[in-house]
Amino acid sequence: MAQSRGVVPCARGGSVVVISASECLRQSTALRAALEAGFESAAPQDKPAIAHMALSGCATASLRCDAVVLVAEATPAAALDLVLASIDPTAAPEVILVATLPMGAGLEHDALIYSPTDDPSILVGMLRGVLRCAQARRAVTQELGLVTRVLGNLREELDAREEEIQMAAMVQRDFLPLHRNLEHGFQVATLFRPLAGVSGDVFNIKPLDDSAVSIFIADAVGHGVPAALLGMAVARSVELTEREGTSHRILGPAETLDRLNRNLIEHQRGTTRFATAVAALLDSSSRTLRLASAGHPACFLMRAGELPRSLEMPGGLLGVFPEEQYVEASVVLEEGDAVVFYSDGVEQALYGSDGPGHPRAFAAASGASSAEEVIERLAAELDAHAGSLHPEDDVTLLVLYAGPKSEASAARRAA
Repeated sequence: MAQSRGVVPCARGGSVVVISASECLRQSTALRAALEAGFESAAPQDKPAIAHMALSGCATASLRCDAVVLVAEATPAAALDLVLASIDPTAAPEVILVATLPMGAGLEHDALIYSPTDDPSILVGMLRGVLRCAQARRAVTQELGLVTRVLGNLREELDAREEEIQMAAMVQRDFLPLHRNLEHGFQVATLFRPLAGVSGDVFNIKPLDDSAVSIFIADAVGHGVPAALLGMAVARSVELTEREGTSHRILGPAETLDRLNRNLIEHQRGTTRFATAVAALLDSSSRTLRLASAGHPACFLMRAGELPRSLEMPGGLLGVFPEEQYVEASVVLEEGDAVVFYSDGVEQALYGSDGPGHPRAFAAASGASSAEEVIERLAAELDAHAGSLHPEDDVTLLVLYAGPKSEASAARRAA
């Protein structure tokens, strides 16, 4: 669209265009002079730029100003339509129509009406209000533009951080142990649901020899990236064996937690970061499971025909008390038994109005025929519970299942 003299240069006090129909040229010229005189006493920052143009120029004009004063007596409605059509779409000037309208006459478009017989000071007052509103609008628009740019930059930054967290989550999942069959009919299955992409829950299942299997689960304090980093540090600090001459000695669960606790305390740098954990050692040949806990939720033994039994073990948090002593407990597993290791996010997700709900969920999962089936039943309990819709913590489950020993041996020979 062509630029024209109807485009008024920006001024600190705003801009006004006086548009005159051909029959009102003298009247509009006098009105412009009256407006300039009316603003003469205004402060420099309040004095607007006032321009004058003919109505015929609106055909090629692109009006960008704060106010339009249209002087038209013969055809005010038609003149107003022409002026409105020439206004730049990005501008929103107030239009003041100077005309003597007959009683009952209406306009299709909104416009302020000013009678040519009125005192010009009234029009000056109207314009002062219009221009102040325009100044405020410009200031708000400028602030809004700045805020929009800042928000856009923040959105890009947040998107980049979210992408990094998703990539970190993929890496974390890639290094988690898979479902697996162990020696002598034992199976392991897991469920892992981070609260915020990455998780402070860590776990590991590691065969140490033909019959010994280490099982470890820990929950670092907090959520998100800080908890995930602490969880990684905890996992890397776990010692399961030590060298004795030319051989290696397998450490017991209590000894593993003791060394891990001292290692975390040694690396504290002015802030206390702690974690809970359970260390277990399975002798698959004798089907004996030894466990020790560091302030972690107690594991549950699920045995067909019996209520789930909590395997309580004393022991303080990791990374807090240097002289903490960890105590072991042991249980001999029968065929069909399952031991559930879990983080406290499971307790929170299954907590109901009548108290903790995880023992009932474990009871509902008893009697399964595999570790995978136990996980499927517990996942269904979590999904059906209201607390799982808006979890408050990472949710991790690890199930050790004692399958038929003879069938497992035959399957391994066949493989």
